[in-house]
Amino acid sequence: MSVPLLRTVILYFAVVAAVRVMGKRQIGELDPSELVITILISDLAAIPMQDLGIPLFAGLVPIAALIILEIFMSYFAMKSRRFRRLINGQPAIIIKKGELDIQKMRQMRLTTDEIIETLRKQGVASVSDVKYGVIEPDGTLSIVLKQPQQPVTAEMLNLTPKDQGLPVVVVSDGKLVQRSLQLLHKEAKEVENQLKNQGYTVADVFLMTLDDCGNVFIQPKEAN
Repeated sequence: MSVPLLRTVILYFAVVAAVRVMGKRQIGELDPSELVITILISDLAAIPMQDLGIPLFAGLVPIAALIILEIFMSYFAMKSRRFRRLINGQPAIIIKKGELDIQKMRQMRLTTDEIIETLRKQGVASVSDVKYGVIEPDGTLSIVLKQPQQPVTAEMLNLTPKDQGLPVVVVSDGKLVQRSLQLLHKEAKEVENQLKNQGYTVADVFLMTLDDCGNVFIQPKEAN
């Protein structure tokens, strides 16, 4: 019983390491080559996990080979635009000035229902509201709205809103997050004093976020 468990744990960490090495995108955003490599790695890991007669090394070697192959392919794709297009494909415009490109949809085997559903998920009611719609190499639909349908911005209204940075978690469940303090170039004492001015201690706070513009959010722990 211990041998299958040990093999499973080793293969699990091998696959996790493989995915980490290949990239950090989500499955739905993988390029075709990355998706193929991910599927192959999963299949290769499953074989020695299920069949104890197959040496564990026989499963790890192909996984390592695929990782190396993916790294080299990513390198060549960075250097060569033609190779990148060959492996991953290129964007395709399927909506132009509020009208569907029927010929392009047929080439990509897309239905009107799929396009309309995707537009609804992005909060777009009609194809006529879209100036350009582009199918990206990862299969997602990117849209550029016509000017009357574009969201109102502060610039359009001649407003100057308060500047916002990237909030990072500095206190999590009553504990300071040292890495976040380093990113913000803050000392622990500064955060403690900031909380003290609000009537809290670090132990009282469930979540505190802070950005480089000084914007802060504090959520205290629930009272017992």
